[in-house]
Amino acid sequence: MQIKNNIEIINVEEINPSTLQLSFNVEWTMDYKTAVVDYVLLSLSAKVLEVLQGADLHCLRIKYSGYEFLLNFEEYSHACWLECITEQDLTGLQEIKLLLSSGS
Repeated sequence: MQIKNNIEIINVEEINPSTLQLSFNVEWTMDYKTAVVDYVLLSLSAKVLEVLQGADLHCLRIKYSGYEFLLNFEEYSHACWLECITEQDLTGLQEIKLLLSSGS
C-alpha cells in the first residue's frame, strides 16, 4: 500500500475546545502510521518530544510554535486526534485548526 505521497487531511473537526479530530483521504493502519505521522508533523512544522506506543494506540507528545500537544492514533477506529496538554495550549490548537483546515 503506497500512501506516503497521497496523504491529505480532508477534515478537521473540533470535538471540544481542547481536542481536534483529523480525518484523512486514506485508510491507514498501524503498519502505515509512520507516513501519516510524518505528514502531520511536516504540515505543522512540529517536533516530536516523546513517543508512547501501545498495542492499538500510538501517542506522540509534540511541540508546535511553543505549545505542546498529544497526537493520538487509535487503530481499531482509525481515529486520529490532537489534544492540548495544558489550558495554555488552547490558543495553539486554534492556530493548528486554521492551518490544517486551509489545506483541506
